Amino acid sequence: MAEPRARRKYTIVGIDPGTTMGIAIIDLNGKPIEVFSAKNYSISDAIARIISHGRPLIVASDVTPTPAMVKKIGSIFASPVHDLDESLSTEEKIALTKGEGYGYKNAHERDALAACVNAFKRYKKKFAQVQKKTPAGVNVEEVKALVVKGVPISAAVNRLISAEEEKERRKVTKEERREDQQKKGGEEKESKIILRLRGLLKGKGKRIELLEERAIALKASVNEKDREIRRLKRNLDSVRSESTREIKKAEEIRKRDAEIERLREEVSARENENAELRRIVEGLKGEGKREVKGGKRIKVIPSFSHDAIVEIDRKYGLNRGDIVFLEDGSGGGASTAELLAKKGVVAVLYGKELSHFAADTFSEFNIPTFSTEEIPRLLKEDLEDERDFAFVDWHVLNERIEEWKRMRKRGKVILKR
Repeated sequence: MAEPRARRKYTIVGIDPGTTMGIAIIDLNGKPIEVFSAKNYSISDAIARIISHGRPLIVASDVTPTPAMVKKIGSIFASPVHDLDESLSTEEKIALTKGEGYGYKNAHERDALAACVNAFKRYKKKFAQVQKKTPAGVNVEEVKALVVKGVPISAAVNRLISAEEEKERRKVTKEERREDQQKKGGEEKESKIILRLRGLLKGKGKRIELLEERAIALKASVNEKDREIRRLKRNLDSVRSESTREIKKAEEIRKRDAEIERLREEVSARENENAELRRIVEGLKGEGKREVKGGKRIKVIPSFSHDAIVEIDRKYGLNRGDIVFLEDGSGGGASTAELLAKKGVVAVLYGKELSHFAADTFSEFNIPTFSTEEIPRLLKEDLEDERDFAFVDWHVLNERIEEWKRMRKRGKVILKR
């Protein structure tokens, strides 16, 4: 049975190569035949699909330079490749694929469809002229195919008419020869069975012609794959060694980056430590600090705890002869008081009430203690960097210390309870 005629028509093919390949096929009137896309689609798969819809007259892409895969498929079919002066923009592709029954499911299909529609537009006017100038009985598509290949319309028509006349002449000659043979041999007319068989042979001939075209295209594709396999085999060893080198290099970079990050953290910690030390030194020197007339600058311990005492000692040092202010004196006991006494402080001011254990311990170490109610004009710094210091009325504090000492000598110091 003869192959359906539609399978032998010329087509325009648009291809969007890549991991996901888009293929669009339209006829020479610009009407869509198929728009398709698939992942990991091979050249041979693409060729088989294109052949199933006809003979590709033009192969097109939406970008410039034309991708190598598009050129390969064009060369396999011996079809002209529609080269662009510049790549199609997204706006142009959307405009080209609007209307006229065009449709697509994704960007790959859209790009492929835009490529073949754009190629069709280039020849649209010329195809319309062919349609008008081609006389009846001459295959219009064959005229269009010759025109695409650069043959003028009139010359294409004449070439096809001559080919048809030659075909007809050969047919007549063949018929005459057959009639002569029939006359000479006195043979009877061919039976209906023989005529049917000849019709079947004619249909088979068309199928063979199509299969031969497909075989040629697939053979070219196989040859291309063989060349690619040989190239990949040549590169395999170098790729493996390069991969090994890259892994070693990546490991060295990772170690280096880790060391850089460690050094950065160390530098940051040192900078923070240096900043704190500079602030402490400035505090100890009294540089840039405000002074209070008649006031003595003393160190502030925010809570009466072991950690708070150790922290102030670490930052500023608690030295013999220092006077300290416990913002909250209620939390410490005998051991905490002894820790502070052994630093050599000579007086303790406190907020809230000291425990009697702490008061007894300070008394044992001959250290006077005074609440903020007993020492007026106690002033704590408000600036954040100065909150570890306060000012006390030095005249009043001296008087209270001397009074405490006189009373202690007379045995009149009452232990805080």
